[in-house]
Amino acid sequence: MIVYTFHLEGKVVPYTRRTFKGKYSDAAKRYHASQNAIGWQYKIQLREFDWPMMPTQTPLFLEVDYQVPERIHTFDFDNVLKALSDAAQGIVFKNDLWVDELHATRRLGSDYRATISIGTKGDK
Repeated sequence: MIVYTFHLEGKVVPYTRRTFKGKYSDAAKRYHASQNAIGWQYKIQLREFDWPMMPTQTPLFLEVDYQVPERIHTFDFDNVLKALSDAAQGIVFKNDLWVDELHATRRLGSDYRATISIGTKGDK
């Protein structure tokens, strides 16, 4: 079993559904900027620990602990999880369709921070 744990800093812009025209809106631009920032954090940590990409066509699990410094019920948490998973796609794992298990917690903390463990399913 392989497990990588990432520590991400900064506010995650939740995923929002868009039409083709909507991809140029301010909300879409903020989402894509957030995705790039998260992706860079994944890349830096993969390089730092010399971790390869997760094996392809292997069932995966995600465990997420997301901390926010203010009221926690002001956004859809499931859209934050989608954003974190989308940002890891192509960097940590090939395709998020292989994520079979997800455990997530949202709580108050001192700052915007996410701890994400991504691993192959097996003997956890």
